[in-house]
Amino acid sequence: MSIVPLQRGGWWHDYVCPTHGTELESERDGVYPCPHGCELHGEPYAAAWLVYRHQALAREAHFLARGATNGMEDRRDQSHQILNEYASFYAEVSGSGWNEGSEGWMLKGKLFSQALTEAQWAVQIAHAVLSLNGPGRGAGVERPVVEMLKGLLETIVAARGILVDDRSDERSNYTAWLNAAGLLLTQALRSCGETVETQQWVKWSYQHVRIAVGDDGWEWEGSTYYHVFVLRAYLLGLRGTVPAEIPADVVQILAAMVRVLAEIAAPDGRLPILHDGPYDRAPMHREVLEIVVLAGQLFKETGLAAVGGWARNRLGVRESEPEDLLTGWFTGDPVAGATATRGSVYYPNVGYAVLRDDDDRFQAVIDAGPHGGSHGHFDKLALYLYGQEPWQPAPGVPPYASPLRHGHYARTLAHPTVRVDGQDQKEGTGSVDHWDEAGNHLIASADEVIPGIALKRELMIRGGLLIDVMRVSATDGVDHDIALALRPSTGFALQTSDGVTMSTWTGSTGAPTGSEGTGAVLTGFHRASVPAAMVLKPGRGPSDDPSVILPVSDWEAKAQDVTFVSVYSFDPANRPAGVDIRFTGDDAVSIHIRSSSEDVTTVEVPS
Repeated sequence: MSIVPLQRGGWWHDYVCPTHGTELESERDGVYPCPHGCELHGEPYAAAWLVYRHQALAREAHFLARGATNGMEDRRDQSHQILNEYASFYAEVSGSGWNEGSEGWMLKGKLFSQALTEAQWAVQIAHAVLSLNGPGRGAGVERPVVEMLKGLLETIVAARGILVDDRSDERSNYTAWLNAAGLLLTQALRSCGETVETQQWVKWSYQHVRIAVGDDGWEWEGSTYYHVFVLRAYLLGLRGTVPAEIPADVVQILAAMVRVLAEIAAPDGRLPILHDGPYDRAPMHREVLEIVVLAGQLFKETGLAAVGGWARNRLGVRESEPEDLLTGWFTGDPVAGATATRGSVYYPNVGYAVLRDDDDRFQAVIDAGPHGGSHGHFDKLALYLYGQEPWQPAPGVPPYASPLRHGHYARTLAHPTVRVDGQDQKEGTGSVDHWDEAGNHLIASADEVIPGIALKRELMIRGGLLIDVMRVSATDGVDHDIALALRPSTGFALQTSDGVTMSTWTGSTGAPTGSEGTGAVLTGFHRASVPAAMVLKPGRGPSDDPSVILPVSDWEAKAQDVTFVSVYSFDPANRPAGVDIRFTGDDAVSIHIRSSSEDVTTVEVPS
């Protein structure tokens, strides 16, 4: 009986429920089920599911080959069987030409709709061959598998030529995977005794590292997911490399990419999903864990322990075990990495800043940089809050075929920032105008994302509290409907008295999302400079399940100019007994914070 499904794969992003917006579960007897009970049939779900199956089988072939040590010949035989079945099927597929399911914007593949997907699959196939052909592994792969490797290499070369030469898009994240696939396929062919050129692929891989990553360590798109996506391609492509022989500048850039993940991670190790990317998805957790394991062999220190712990926690022990087989990835000792800080940090290229308290109990992340290209969101000056809970997280996006990707999650509506007259922001760039050396004070602005409106957001950490001052000014001299969004992912309640609104954010630890639960509590004190109402509304949760309805708020005012002030307390034991927010005539703010012992701390915020 054949293990391999003898059908071409489509585009995995089609694997999404049109009713609930959630990624579908594993296929069952021709049915593609939704977590909420929907049962879908036929296309495009069948072709999308085949992407999952083909990728999973290639990964299985790789891990079976790695685990095929003495006394485990059955694993080696199973890996050979998968490869041989694919070789037979791929000969048929390649003979009939390009995948007809490919859309016009895609780089065409043969086994898959996209050459990108084919490259990801080819990377795992090549790794399986390299492992089976390794010393002490018995007989190498059979001739049809070698021919499959050659066919895959032809596809990768053609796709790279279109992307880099015809479209002049060498910096694309696709290129990272095409380079990795080309490099590994040539290495696999050499392990089979074929004479092929490898060094050009090495040069191309290093060149991509140099052009796709900014000086601050971020992949140029500023998306957490695509940062992981590209870094993973780099590390997978470096198998068998001597760390000390990698060009020094490339090592430095790779170390900076790893450092970014260690620094951006929330206190519990979860990665804020800035811009496009899946919010909470098992395959991404595996990819992150893979980076943690491989980076830990390239560098002496990575700072990724918490990140790896979070990924393992989400996957469970059984699902995270295969990554532990990725040993001996490099030839030689690890090299020095980049020291990560768990203090506040600013990334000037992507315009992200993280403000973190001294005890690493909470962090605020603000987006004040470029739009981010095709994977960017309309979220300038959005404020994301993390601590014991993802209080107000970057929401991510569902699979791309879902209309909710652009219809909700990439919109300003989904983000904790300003909308004016009910409209989303436009594509534009913010700026960080002040960043103190201690990382306790930031001022950021954005004057081009809402026509005729100037935005300025000021953040301060004082005495374990986060102070947020958002100023909105119309330059056309007209009153507008201005709304500052609060987008919690936890329980959320509001109470207003004497012009001050108190928000209570209740962690969901040990309880369903959106319930009061028994976890941590965040308290906010809020006041605006003009009459304003913090309106409680139903909203969507993070993008792993768009069907979840959570309480959110729009802080609404009709004005030409308004200043919204919030003071957040993340520690219930030291929550202020009272917060008095006063506005003076010169648009300055005076905040008086009274402790439980009746001591008063005053924070002045100039205009």
